[in-house]
Amino acid sequence: MNKTARSFGIALLAVGLAIPAWIGSITNVRAEASGSPSVSLLYFNDGHEISPVTDKLGTRGGVARVKTLVDSVPGEKIVAFGGDLGGGTLFGGVFKGHPMVEAFNRIPVDVANFGQHDFDAGVPNTLELINNSRFRWISSNLIGSDGKPFGQVPEYVVMEKQGIRIGILGLTSAMETTMRDERVKSLNVIESAQKAVAKLKQAKVDLIVALTQEPVADDKALLAAVPDIRAIFTEEEAEEKSFVHEVDGGSRLIFSPQGNMGSIIRLVVNKETDGTIRLSHEILKVDETVQEDKPLAELAAGYQTKLDAELGKKVASLAGDLPYGDNHESRFRETAIGNWIADAYRDYYGTDIAFANGGGIRASAKKGDFTLKDAKSILPFGNKIVKVEATGEMVLAALENGVSGVEKLSGGFLQVSGIAYEYDADKLSGQRVRNARIGGQPINKEAVYTLALSNYMFTGGDNYTMFAEAKPLVGAGEALTDFELLAAYASKLKQIHVQPEGRIVVQGFADVPSGHWAHAAVKGLTGTGVMSGAGEGRFAPNAGLSRKEAGEMVSRALSGEANASVWNELGLGGADMAAPVVRQELALIAKWLYENKTGEMLQVTAKSAFADDAGMPDGMKAAAAGLAQLGLVEGRQPNQFAPQEQATRAEIAHLIWNILHK
Repeated sequence: MNKTARSFGIALLAVGLAIPAWIGSITNVRAEASGSPSVSLLYFNDGHEISPVTDKLGTRGGVARVKTLVDSVPGEKIVAFGGDLGGGTLFGGVFKGHPMVEAFNRIPVDVANFGQHDFDAGVPNTLELINNSRFRWISSNLIGSDGKPFGQVPEYVVMEKQGIRIGILGLTSAMETTMRDERVKSLNVIESAQKAVAKLKQAKVDLIVALTQEPVADDKALLAAVPDIRAIFTEEEAEEKSFVHEVDGGSRLIFSPQGNMGSIIRLVVNKETDGTIRLSHEILKVDETVQEDKPLAELAAGYQTKLDAELGKKVASLAGDLPYGDNHESRFRETAIGNWIADAYRDYYGTDIAFANGGGIRASAKKGDFTLKDAKSILPFGNKIVKVEATGEMVLAALENGVSGVEKLSGGFLQVSGIAYEYDADKLSGQRVRNARIGGQPINKEAVYTLALSNYMFTGGDNYTMFAEAKPLVGAGEALTDFELLAAYASKLKQIHVQPEGRIVVQGFADVPSGHWAHAAVKGLTGTGVMSGAGEGRFAPNAGLSRKEAGEMVSRALSGEANASVWNELGLGGADMAAPVVRQELALIAKWLYENKTGEMLQVTAKSAFADDAGMPDGMKAAAAGLAQLGLVEGRQPNQFAPQEQATRAEIAHLIWNILHK
């Protein structure tokens, strides 16, 4: 074992207090001025990184810029953090959230909800975070082993400013995706919210809002079940964009800021003289136009220096790049980096097989020097890798569980060592795995195999409950972390050469499984060669096609030969053939296919089914209307054709398939 990896540790820094600073950029969405009493509720979440994140999406986040924007908002305010300040990234995995608490104390944050990643380093660490916080953590649905609120935090808070009483509750789901521990349990979100809201109503609050860590679809269900909640502040839906979802005609709202603290949602709460509560909002972008608060920038820089010093030591050389996948390939097919990680676990313990969950792989490795920092970036959660004895039946159940969520790119997908298997994404969940082999031989359900895997999976994370009766040989208390084992394996090999080897074979498309609305079309067209996938196990249903590709596709569907001359026949040969085909153009070439396939003219309807077709050229409008009348095409929304929006591969496949089978 590499000694540096074994003795790895980071000390915390302390820097002076922050002061108010420059007013940053504000993207105004719908904020309204009023002479009545008002309070601003400022919300952000996903605080894994203390410094700004810079990548292909630009620059965003950083505690120093967050403080600048918080200070820039005038009047009374409540600052709320939505969760996830530890784990999930290299910085979060190394420092386990403590620098973020230090920074949030200085902003200052007033109230925080838990995200599941706040438990990645274990319950004792979470309790330390709570104890070190000068702000209040809340949870309405997380309890301890004693049945009381976890960490003795309140179920909700009532904050009164300017005579406005605001009740805030906190709700967290997906606790199965973090370290399992009987000292924290998750109760039903809706039932917990109903109980907390009943108590808040007795406290006679003017407004009830919820801080949640759950998908927006679940937030909408929460609003439907608990009508007294006016606004929900939820987890990020995207790194590059903030979302505001209006419910009940806009009287109720769901806010989702950018990931990595890329934006702050400002909800302005006004109380009129008759007691009516009026809400307006705006989005504050935390980007490079915002000047950093100097003391917090110094705090962040100090931690980054510590991180670089400890982790920047070379342990091996990589012969080539090892990508984890821009499209999350490690969550649905074999990857070289997944093989390497699973091999590291198996090599260390000398087990028959090893599993590595694809969702735990969070970064790529670049050709050249490989450092401890690289190892920690790839595996930031710090999971302990344990050794157990498991039956073949357990192993097969684990493989089925691993492929049960490939259509959602679930993190439980298994990268493997010492084992090979196939799965068919067209089959129902639970019936997808076949030809599973250990050492080249079919798996014997009754046999016992030694297995290396993370303690996270062994204790039921990502629904790996089949190991409940497995015999532990090396437990979490004696085990090393995933990134330590990877660094040790790299140091042992010195020169790293790794490639996919056919350990996992994918049939069908993981992103267009049997339940997908375009499944029949995609399977039919790819099976006949009219369309092709976008790589092993992937169709990319939401991606687009160029005009050239779309033209070749309809030609191939009609005659079996790819020819983009359809655009010349339609008088559009001078258009940029490399540009994405949009929906109104798709309607036109689909009309061409229909008429050439059936020998009949597409009937022109007197009235279009779509309210947004006024700007469409007459020929394209007629095509869309005629196809809709035949039931061959639908709008993106009721009465909305979205003519200028890019057509997706799934939409194109669905339409062409419908015409071919008309």
